[in-house]
Amino acid sequence: MRYFTLLVVFFCSQVFAQDKLVRFNYDNDYFSATDRYYTQGVRLEIITPIFQKISIPFLFIKLKKSTSLFTGIAIERDGFTPSSIRIDSIPVGNRPYAATMFLSNFQIAMDEVKHTRITSQVDIGIMGPAVGGKEEQKGIHYAIGDLLPLGWQYQISNDLILNYTAIYEKGLFHKNYLIATGFAQGRLGTLYTDASVGTMFRVGYMNNYFANLGITKQANAKKFQLYGFAKVIGKVVGYNATMEGGLFSNSIYTLPASSINRFVGQTFLGIVISYKRFQLEYTKAYLSQEYSNGFTHSWGHCNISFCF
Repeated sequence: MRYFTLLVVFFCSQVFAQDKLVRFNYDNDYFSATDRYYTQGVRLEIITPIFQKISIPFLFIKLKKSTSLFTGIAIERDGFTPSSIRIDSIPVGNRPYAATMFLSNFQIAMDEVKHTRITSQVDIGIMGPAVGGKEEQKGIHYAIGDLLPLGWQYQISNDLILNYTAIYEKGLFHKNYLIATGFAQGRLGTLYTDASVGTMFRVGYMNNYFANLGITKQANAKKFQLYGFAKVIGKVVGYNATMEGGLFSNSIYTLPASSINRFVGQTFLGIVISYKRFQLEYTKAYLSQEYSNGFTHSWGHCNISFCF
């Protein structure tokens, strides 16, 4: 009994000693005065050491000498529409309506000494009418007194989401007030299959990017942070089910593979402010044309994080 008690005390001390975070992310193109394409995204994340005990180890990529390891779960809902939501017919030559919802299990491994960071994530969920995207967007428009969207009956059909994401980040330049990193990302699955490379710059007063998740309980961390960042990404697109339809169903309307732009560029410009264990972020995202005759797109991203 004594050994069991010691084991419980040791386990609890390890769990409560590590950072635990709740992060809420909200995307909407309302911040760009549009209502099209990727129109809204909501993601709630919970990161706690407990999830290390219930996750499947072989799903995640680890560093040989990880100095920090964070495991979490998230639930995400995303909505996509054509360039106009005022047409009650099949949007031929335009992006189809689509709604996705999935549960994610992810892990972030860091090596503070070598300035490396690996994120791996597994997603499982559904897309299609079962998500309730039509009802959600109509409800929001009704609540704010806006015109109700038309054409959701032609959305992408119900299908399975099963996806895997891996991101490798490496510090290129690291000073007190300036951090530059390079990164590569790959996604494979029934929702997205693509590969990306890019770079990110952070300028301001901030914690070490490779030591924690930005806000932390660590005694030596900065209590106040204020910095801006810029991220530039180039992406090669293999498959996008929100435009081309699911793998296991037939939709009334999808974009043909020949009209999908296989090379896409993205830019993110943001600002972050935090005090102790509370953090706020606002980012403006820009996306090049995803398909032939489409428009460039942008949206705003808001993040609220709390460490406990």
